[in-house]
This record gives sequence, C-alpha cells and structure tokens, in this order.
Amino acid sequence: MLRISAEIIKSGLVPGSIGFLVAGVVVGVLFLFVRRLERLARWWLMALSVLYIVLAIPVVSWSLERGRTSEYRPIEKPGDAAGASAVVVLGNGIVSYQYDGLAVESLTRRTAYNAIEGARLYRLLHPDLVIASGGLANPERLLRNEGEAVRDALVALGVPRDVIATETRSTNTAEQAAFVTPLLKGYTRFALVTTPIHMPRAMALFRSRGLHPVAAPSHIAYGGELRDSPARFLPSSNSLRASELSLYEYLGLAYARTRGWLNPPPDAPQ
Repeated sequence: MLRISAEIIKSGLVPGSIGFLVAGVVVGVLFLFVRRLERLARWWLMALSVLYIVLAIPVVSWSLERGRTSEYRPIEKPGDAAGASAVVVLGNGIVSYQYDGLAVESLTRRTAYNAIEGARLYRLLHPDLVIASGGLANPERLLRNEGEAVRDALVALGVPRDVIATETRSTNTAEQAAFVTPLLKGYTRFALVTTPIHMPRAMALFRSRGLHPVAAPSHIAYGGELRDSPARFLPSSNSLRASELSLYEYLGLAYARTRGWLNPPPDAPQ
C-alpha cells in the first residue's frame, strides 16, 4: 500500500506539479457545488493559487534548493575528487516521442547536464571506469534504458566506450545504488554525478550500501541568471519546476527512510 501511494505521488501529486494543481482545482470546484462548503471552496482555491505563485518565485525556489544542496560543490580540480578513480553518472529521465511503431528518445534536461558533467570529469580525472546508470523507469512509455542513453551521450562527448560500464536494471535511485555496487568492485572512492537537488538523496542511498561516493553535482541551474535582478521576485516557470523538484526530493528522502533504504543491508561492506 505504501509503495502504491508513493507511485501515485511520484506520478504527479507533488506540490508544484501540474497533477497537484489539477487535483486541487477539481477538489475546489466540487466544494463549490455544495452550498455549505462554498466558503471553504473559495479559501481552498485562494490558498492553492497563493501556493503556486509563491513556489514560482525564484527566491523561494532557491531557498528550497539550498536545503538540498548547501553542502555539495562541483569538482573543479583533481584535488577536489578525494582520490576518486571512477565516475558514476545517474540518469534522471529520458523522453520518448512515438508514432506508428517509430520512436525518437532523448535525454531530459537533468540527464543531459549529468552526462555533460560526467564527460567533463572524465577529461579532468582520467578515471579507469565510468558507469552510466538507469533502467526503464516507465516500461509502458519508454523503449530504451536510461543507462544506454547516457552511455551514448558520454561517447558523443568524447568518453571512450571501452571505459564505460552500463547499468540498465534500476527503476529508482535506491535500485541504482544497489545495482551499481557490484560494478564498483575494487574502486574505493568514486565521483557520483547527479543534479544538485537530487544529490543528498543519492549520496545517502549510495552510502547505505557501504560505498564512499564523492559528490559531483552537475551544473544545471534554474533561474540562476536572475539572482541580481528584480525579476527574482517575479514568478517564473523555471522556478516553479525547481520548487517541485526540491519538494519531490524532500518527500523521496522521507519515503526512503520509511522503507529502510537508508539502513545498510546485511551484505554491505563496512
């Protein structure tokens, strides 16, 4: 039951998402048709509107992001990598366009920036191993594994194919940590590449496997160009998306705790 509830929330009931907005509007409209609930309906719809306006303001989204990213900085020089001899690049989604049995699939913005950072770290660190991780998160909509898509992007960015190992079975971050672990045998430290917002949960899940990741957040930014502009107080779609992703990560970390995913498994190395 807990897993089903989590999947429903993941599919679009995170505050800031279109699914949450539509559900909230539907509830408010239904309240309007019940005379004794009309006043509640007006307050409900007003609160929903204010919530989305606030979440779309850049300074608010930055505050939510800071709660997820404050302790992690990109690797700018080899010394920042703490001796990492491998790089793990996590997939954060791909998109698929299909018609009449034909399909074109491409990386989402988050996954693209992860691949770019993975390629940059390869040039900087010259690791012996690069792992591209991600399976079919939604088999009904996708035909290709995220890991394969990330691998091909890395190759296109100059990473030799023969140093890349591909993990294609995972459907979430906890499974990525589990399935990547055997591929890292012999590698004590590795750079873990994902988006800044996703990094705290990814680090916690990989550490729970007895691994020693070095955070290597990608350089994706939502509305960073507005930091010194008056527009930082005006709602924007990018900031709304950033707020949604931050709230998703807060919920995702809480869910991981309830499932016991942050507790080391019996076979985890110490």
